[in-house]
Amino acid sequence: MKEYFLGIFRSDEREIAPFNGLRTLGFFMLIYGHMYRTVYTFIPDIDPNLRNFLNNGSACLDLFFPLSGFLIASPLFAELESKGTINWKFFYLKRSLRIFPPFYVFLILQYFIFIPIILKSVPAELAAQIEVAKTKIWFDFLYLSDYYKGTMFHGWSLSLEEQFYILFPIFLLIIFRYVPKHLRLGFLIFITLLPLIYRAIFMYTVILKTSGSESVDLYNANFYYPFHGHIDSILYGIIFAYIFNFHKGWIEKALQSGPWANYLHAGLWLVILIYSALVNEFEMGFHQIIRFPSFALLWIGILILCMRKEDPIGKFLSWKGFSPFAKLSYCAYIIHIVVMTPISRRLLFADRKLEQHEFLLYTIPVGLSVFFFAYFYHLITEKPFAILKDKLIARYKVKMTSEVFREQMQKVS
Repeated sequence: MKEYFLGIFRSDEREIAPFNGLRTLGFFMLIYGHMYRTVYTFIPDIDPNLRNFLNNGSACLDLFFPLSGFLIASPLFAELESKGTINWKFFYLKRSLRIFPPFYVFLILQYFIFIPIILKSVPAELAAQIEVAKTKIWFDFLYLSDYYKGTMFHGWSLSLEEQFYILFPIFLLIIFRYVPKHLRLGFLIFITLLPLIYRAIFMYTVILKTSGSESVDLYNANFYYPFHGHIDSILYGIIFAYIFNFHKGWIEKALQSGPWANYLHAGLWLVILIYSALVNEFEMGFHQIIRFPSFALLWIGILILCMRKEDPIGKFLSWKGFSPFAKLSYCAYIIHIVVMTPISRRLLFADRKLEQHEFLLYTIPVGLSVFFFAYFYHLITEKPFAILKDKLIARYKVKMTSEVFREQMQKVS
């Protein structure tokens, strides 16, 4: 029982410690990005650079996506290399037990509790619109909300990732394993360039011929939300995984680099900071074509450099206190809009003289509140299935070990 409630606070040897710190930071970026977009009317005369910075909190997704690509692809690449195939049934079972319970429980709560509560406090016209939107929950259930807007404001990113989880093992089995090994890295790079080429063509043939809100809508519907417009952020993580598995020497050179790497690491953070402050995400132009790969590559550079033992930023990100936040990040992501919106509005309403620089400070109590509720949500919807998943993995390992033992005995006899 103690392990059930406190296990989340114990670090795992399998973790790459600095990645926990990055996940935690990324989540707080998500909070201030979404918090600003839901309460921006409180700061009508906000400084343009601060506005850009807050809006670019969405760059955290170009950290989460490469991380997903790396963490999912690495073991699958290793399995494919050692066995020539992958156990796709076992992969899908593990991902389902990890992802489906918290997600579907939230959708049920949203449909039967959250939306009815909202309907009681809105005007009749708005209530009618919400009732219509309520019927679109099936797009969320089927993980299609990156193409067809569902009821979950941020469900598009979960749909995009689920589509990746479904398609990637199929891609490995049907296509990738038949690609000659000396061409595989180049093949992955080629695929990763396709979304970039698509965005460039669409930008100059469609978006730049429009203006105002129409341009923003086209950007969101064709670049930001859909799988084909944003998948390269995950693909860069897959390339990172491939290099990590099969070109370890390249990674080791970075990990064994001298003190100058500390300055390079700090420089990458500075570039992200400057980019976020100076570039308006919703100003149509060339930067929207390269925005996702730019942030993804910057984050991957940070992921590599923070793994260096002597790296001071990596040491900070490896603090054990970040581990529970990282483990709760999935549940926190699912519930964060429901928790964040009323809390942030109440805090900002209470501050009658809200200063621009104070906005970021509110991110901390709001983010911690989200994680507080995420802990209990984790215990109810994620932990039981994590235990089941671990038991299945243990049985699978025993089965595989016994099969290998039988094969060896047959060879001897």
